[in-house]
Amino acid sequence: MLQNILLRRLSATNRLKVHLDLFGDFKHNKFHINSVFNKSNKDDFVEIKFQGKSLRFPNVWLRDNCQCEQCFHQSAKSRILDLSKFNVDVQLKTVVQDETTVQITWDDNHSSKYGLHWLKFRSFTPEDQLKYTNTLYQPVKKLWHGEDFQKICSKHDYNKIVNCDDALHNWLQDLATYGVVLIQNTPHSNIALDGIIERVGFIKRTHYGVKFVVENVANTSNVAYLSSNLQMHVDLPYYEYCPGVNMLHCLVQTVSEGGENLLADCHYTSCYMKEHHPEEYKLLTETDVEWSDVGVEHGNEFFKLYRSPVICLDRHGAVKRINFSVPQRGSHFPGSIETVKPWYEAHGLFYELNQKFAAKFKTKAGDILVFDNIRLLHGRNAYEDKSGNVRKLLGAYVDWDEIYSRLRCLKAKLYPVEGI
Repeated sequence: MLQNILLRRLSATNRLKVHLDLFGDFKHNKFHINSVFNKSNKDDFVEIKFQGKSLRFPNVWLRDNCQCEQCFHQSAKSRILDLSKFNVDVQLKTVVQDETTVQITWDDNHSSKYGLHWLKFRSFTPEDQLKYTNTLYQPVKKLWHGEDFQKICSKHDYNKIVNCDDALHNWLQDLATYGVVLIQNTPHSNIALDGIIERVGFIKRTHYGVKFVVENVANTSNVAYLSSNLQMHVDLPYYEYCPGVNMLHCLVQTVSEGGENLLADCHYTSCYMKEHHPEEYKLLTETDVEWSDVGVEHGNEFFKLYRSPVICLDRHGAVKRINFSVPQRGSHFPGSIETVKPWYEAHGLFYELNQKFAAKFKTKAGDILVFDNIRLLHGRNAYEDKSGNVRKLLGAYVDWDEIYSRLRCLKAKLYPVEGI
């Protein structure tokens, strides 16, 4: 496909030469490919002046984002231009700018109009791109040490979230920023979680059901359903599309010692390791681990396997997902035999640091602990389960896609930015 794109962009007299060069040695190919993609022409851009700044936009991008009814379906908010007739070398015929818009007539006589605020919000300057990312795409994550937990873990009222868009926005904004929030004054009901989740989107179902009960259960299929110490972990790392957010509604809390929650911000831990233990950090970002869960739940057999490192990075090197669970780490090691012991040492260090940086606290009946399941490790101290001293939580998952979607809708409604 790349070959065909390049050939279409060059003149007919040069196509044969490039066609042959593409099948030559790699270095020669790379030269020709880069020479095509690095080629720029001042006629390929439109420059506008707005709010005292000069903004440049590529012709091809502007034409692709024409907002007229022939190119863009207004109610569906979707591009409908015919790609088979799209010209990447489109050129300007006329440009007319007034106080609020820019109107362009192209060399094929098609006319496009753009709002200046709309263009500014999507401009190619680094500061505008950063503003777009932080305003609309995703809030900036703020990392924390367990010592600061009481400062960063905001409290939100259940009824206000259910009835007020501002409260809903503030809850989701804090969750996206810090990865953890606490909802208080929740009704003592098995369906109270539903009222919160319906304000966001919908529950993510897993093989453990639509919702799940966390309490001491003999002969359980999951070690979380015991009263013994529960090591810190993320839930369901064996899912390729892992549940993004965990919501735990405390219905009954043990009155004896124990039963405290443990939470650690793995983004903080990862940054610490990258600076102070770079080799171990590198192993945890590059070594695949096989995560697994095998059993029967609600009469349904399951055999889940997924391979991914403990610390997953995006193409910019930022942490995008954490996988960690001692019970759900499979026995098959998909790496080389030489890396096994060094990986175990790095893995142990990661856990030790998260233990060191963790917050410890105890929820009470009526609290919903909401936290980022692919950012934080969570666990629980052991407690004694007996008559008159039980602990019962009701849990559910929600995907980040739904949370970010609702947050963007609320931002556009409550705090609109011109051009959004």
